[in-house]
Amino acid sequence: MAMQLSSTLSDTTGPAIPASSPPRLQFAPASQPGFGDPFNTWAWSMAWWQGKLYVGTNRAWFCCEQAAKNIGLSKKLPLRIPGLVQALVKYPPDDPAVTCTPDPRDLPLRAEIWRWSPETDLWERVYQAPEDAVVRGRTDRHVSREVGYRYMLPVTEPDGTEALYVASVTPKFVFWLYGKGGHTFPPPGLLRTTDGVNFTRVPQDPGTFMGELPRNTLRTMVSYGGKLFVTHGPARGYGFLMVSDDPAAGNDTFRLAAPESFKVFDMIEYNDHLYLGVRDEEGGYAVVKTNAAGEPPFQFTPVLRRGAYLAKPSTNVISMRVFRGRLYVGTDRPAEIVRINPDDSWDLILGTPRRTPDGWRYPLSGFDAGFNNYLNGHIWWMREYEGRLYLGTMNMGMVLRTLPDAEELLMPAAGVSVYETDDGAHFYPVTLDGFGKPTNFGLRTMVGTEHGLFLGTANNWTGLEIWRGTPVSADDPAHPAPPERTEVEMTATGSLLTWEPAPGAVTYHVFRAAFHDRRGTIERNRMLANILRLVRRFLQRTGMYLPVLPDRVWIPEHFQAVAIVSEPRYRDEDASLDGHYMYYVVAENEQGIRSVPGNVVTAPSFAPAVTFASVSSMLGGSAGRLGPLAAGAQARLTDAAADARLARWADATESLRALEGSLAADRETAASPWAVDDCLLALRRLERRVALAAAGLVPAGALLGVD
Repeated sequence: MAMQLSSTLSDTTGPAIPASSPPRLQFAPASQPGFGDPFNTWAWSMAWWQGKLYVGTNRAWFCCEQAAKNIGLSKKLPLRIPGLVQALVKYPPDDPAVTCTPDPRDLPLRAEIWRWSPETDLWERVYQAPEDAVVRGRTDRHVSREVGYRYMLPVTEPDGTEALYVASVTPKFVFWLYGKGGHTFPPPGLLRTTDGVNFTRVPQDPGTFMGELPRNTLRTMVSYGGKLFVTHGPARGYGFLMVSDDPAAGNDTFRLAAPESFKVFDMIEYNDHLYLGVRDEEGGYAVVKTNAAGEPPFQFTPVLRRGAYLAKPSTNVISMRVFRGRLYVGTDRPAEIVRINPDDSWDLILGTPRRTPDGWRYPLSGFDAGFNNYLNGHIWWMREYEGRLYLGTMNMGMVLRTLPDAEELLMPAAGVSVYETDDGAHFYPVTLDGFGKPTNFGLRTMVGTEHGLFLGTANNWTGLEIWRGTPVSADDPAHPAPPERTEVEMTATGSLLTWEPAPGAVTYHVFRAAFHDRRGTIERNRMLANILRLVRRFLQRTGMYLPVLPDRVWIPEHFQAVAIVSEPRYRDEDASLDGHYMYYVVAENEQGIRSVPGNVVTAPSFAPAVTFASVSSMLGGSAGRLGPLAAGAQARLTDAAADARLARWADATESLRALEGSLAADRETAASPWAVDDCLLALRRLERRVALAAAGLVPAGALLGVD
């Protein structure tokens, strides 16, 4: 059951809205839903600029999507199948929670820009799209030329002017207006402002590059090398790459930066290059980079290929963010995260284990795609703030809930999940259920400011929401610190959890959720199976993206309390050896106040447990990155392993701690400091397992293997 952020936790049910705590953030609503209008459905873009927060909306988005699918499918399907279009994508949709006008031309489509001022703590609408485009029919209708503002970027122009640029989306996809039937519709464009009040359009004269953009949307914008890069494509988000060194002039100052067949979804500056996520429907997404030297089209160097070598890979990179000197890349169905290092090597953070040309890769977090929740369709947005990486998902539960027999199965796992991490391995939940509202199905954007971290949701039913996370004092007894770095070990007698003690904690509450492979359930659902079959046969003709089901369709149940303990460990003897579970732990202080959850773990992990052998292999593989530190590290690890073989656990622990201390002290002298961080993480996990072996909780042989 959903609870308010200020509520204490139930004795029997896990928190539906886990907030964040010291030294992290406490989240609270920062706006009315939809800014008072439920047709403001997504916080599609957000920027902190000149001391104020700007948010761009889209309008009636679920209605727009249904109308587009309905009209598009009518054009594509054979006429001999009466009623099939309405059966598949009815407009207006059969969803009592959403209101759409009978005629999509009557939808309120005027996209808006809102501004929050910290001095007054008030929101004001500073721009609304004009209703000056025509949809022809029996009676010509004027509609908004812009249904949404998809990206915002502060830009320093060549003459030093500071301007805010806003990328727009047109609603012509809603009506399938692609140059047929005498229709002309304004192309998507860029709004520009220098004062946050007066917005003008970058020039798009007919016959120029910008004036003849053929598709619906401008999306990702990046300033790099004195140029503005922008993607242009269909409403689904990917598109070709264009560039200008004088964006305010518009028109033909923009040119193709890559071949038109080169489809880009997201991009970011990293490691003195522009890194781009490239769509590939056949072989899986790729990551490439360029230094944008010379004249466009530029040269691109592959960094990652074939969807990171997953057997059924994602085709799209949805989000990219630099955190602690490394590039995190989030994907779409399956929702995975890979991390690219400064030398362009890569790690799997979240996702299914797979064989690669360099051997097997396992997720550093231990989690399968979507944090073991198939409904988490993609990693939609990421943002670094105050030394932590925050990320949010897109959850498909609300869209699928109206299928027969689906609600009971899906709704416990519905609503956006937001997580934070400080090391890319341990992920702490901010919310697991859309801040208590499953209709908040996605986290579309985030911005860090001096006034906190702002999150913008996507909500097709009651309107977007803005949430703000602000720090709470580490000394505040009303906000006790949670347990840190929980790890899980599968043993013959159940799941064994251990964690770092929380300051001031007197007891710990352990919560568990079982998760199940629901692929068989979905395939046995006759209506759902028939719909999927028809969709794959016909809807793909419209260009819609429909990924195949993965081998395992993991969907979790609610978290339930399973134990109260006083020590920082717990063995769950009720956990089945062939079961799959997720856990988190909550601390309680002397005042009886409970913390928010510690990090979530999965049992069994989708990654193998750390051993002396695996750490030795890591040190050997990182010898070039560690430089002179490598030889000494291997020698100390060998000493620790020798002590472990003789069950001299105290000596083994002392050797491991000495090794950690020397690596940490000399981190900055290493050839690649980030490689030291990876070794330290592995060593700390190994040290935890040594302590368990010393206590007789895991067999000693599980740790050994170094020659």
